[in-house]
Amino acid sequence: MDFSFYLPTRILFGRGKIKEVGLHAKELGKKALIVTGKSSAKKTGSLERLTKSLEEHGIGWVLFDRVKYNPLTTDIDEGGAFARENEVDLVIGLGGGTAMDTAKGVAFAVLNDGPIADYMESKSGEKALPIILIPTTAGTGSEANNIAVMTNPSTMAKKGFRNPSIFAKVSIVDPELMDSLPPKITASTGIDAFFHALESYISLRSNPLTESISLKAMELISENIKKAVYEPDRESRDKMAIASTMAGISLGQAGVCALHAMEHPLSSFFDVHHGEGLAPLAKAFLNFVKPHACQKLSKVAEVMKIDTANLSKEQAAEKAIDAIVGMIKDLGLPDSISSFGVKREDIQKLALNVKNYMVHNLSATPGNPAFDDIVKIYTESM
Repeated sequence: MDFSFYLPTRILFGRGKIKEVGLHAKELGKKALIVTGKSSAKKTGSLERLTKSLEEHGIGWVLFDRVKYNPLTTDIDEGGAFARENEVDLVIGLGGGTAMDTAKGVAFAVLNDGPIADYMESKSGEKALPIILIPTTAGTGSEANNIAVMTNPSTMAKKGFRNPSIFAKVSIVDPELMDSLPPKITASTGIDAFFHALESYISLRSNPLTESISLKAMELISENIKKAVYEPDRESRDKMAIASTMAGISLGQAGVCALHAMEHPLSSFFDVHHGEGLAPLAKAFLNFVKPHACQKLSKVAEVMKIDTANLSKEQAAEKAIDAIVGMIKDLGLPDSISSFGVKREDIQKLALNVKNYMVHNLSATPGNPAFDDIVKIYTESM
């Protein structure tokens, strides 16, 4: 056994914790760039609560609210230029995964010359401004790792940019900020968190620490996601929030597999919302990995509270897949990639994108899917 586990982020969890952001910000800088979306943080009051805390502790701030869903590398470059012009020394990401990933990318872009797309390929850089992350959805877990997902518009490759410098110094997970999430977003972000946990669990790069965290995250999500979507209360929101962060930890350490690799071109070519894009691919993906990850999938059945006492490992794995597909259906998530406008003639393009740009994810996948396997999974997901 040989592995490393590195997580330099201080994670604060609890209701009302956002009011402490100024206390931690003053240890990191004097003027913050707040990275968030156009409207939701303003409508819910979370932006006002953030700025009030900063002002109480003497921290100046400027707002960058140009975050787009499925951000482009050029959007990150724009944010970096804005940050330099305003001479900030701290970046705060407030929002879902898009806002947090954009904040990470901007913090890096400020201190490194040239387009960030270059650093996603081969150019090296090791500096970033200090980062504070505050999630407002229970989905990406971006607050707990050093990954920022973005799309290079010149190649349409949606990839995770990894760099040690973009770990948040402090992440504040405040479930109160998630109480107002509508059902559709709760479902799509929640299923994303579930697959972060599942894929990092079966990943060929997993280790005993990540596996234990992933299993607990799957247990919490499977027990609470339907409640959080249809009859939300404090307990279900709190448990989804911590599960998302836990899954984000495992994702950062062990990575994800071909399911995420195959969703990314759906987002880049068809502007699909990430969690919704994962849903219709899940069944065919899980059927592909089942012969190669049977033992682990049988364990997934156990944490999903399926009675496996009289079942073989293969039968238990099948029950786990059935339960996951059933959960997706119960949440009202898409069951076909054709619902996004994908046609059969698009499959080769999607599969080539995966083959060319998602090698890291494919190499972590049990069964080592080849090009023809990717085509088959897409085809079966139509």
